[in-house]
Amino acid sequence: MTGYLEGDPASCSLVGGSMRRLASQLRAGLADVQAAAHAVEPEWSGRVARTVGTQRRQVEEGVAAVADALDRAGAALQDYATQLADGLQAQRAAESGAAVAGLEVIDGQVSIAWGVSGVADEAAAQAREVRRDHYQDALDRAVVTLDRQRRRLVRTVASLTDELASAASRLR
Repeated sequence: MTGYLEGDPASCSLVGGSMRRLASQLRAGLADVQAAAHAVEPEWSGRVARTVGTQRRQVEEGVAAVADALDRAGAALQDYATQLADGLQAQRAAESGAAVAGLEVIDGQVSIAWGVSGVADEAAAQAREVRRDHYQDALDRAVVTLDRQRRRLVRTVASLTDELASAASRLR
């Protein structure tokens, strides 16, 4: 048996969790900055105060946008990790079932294992083909499902990359 689906759900989930924690820390820091600014606003006025206040709000908006993007990226990565784990489990189940049925999986293709398989029996050969088709369908479904999830993750990350670039340029 060979692993046709690749990936590490634990690492994907770990990175996604780290991104979401960072987003949470950014939001907490932002809340502290906003509280401190709100505390000094009544005592600070004038042109410089207005200029600093405008710049502070721009930074706050940029930090909030970055935190939101990191949170969404982390959530998407954690969701993908779940789907990847399910796909790998489906692959293992199909490969195990195929092996019990006298079949083997090589590079995602289910075929009859080499060796003596018994007396020539048309009914047994047809039954083996039905089992082969069943396990091939199970593997194909896992691959297609995971491919859709990967494409969704790529689209999400591409969109969030654009959002982060825009937020970074506004912060400059």
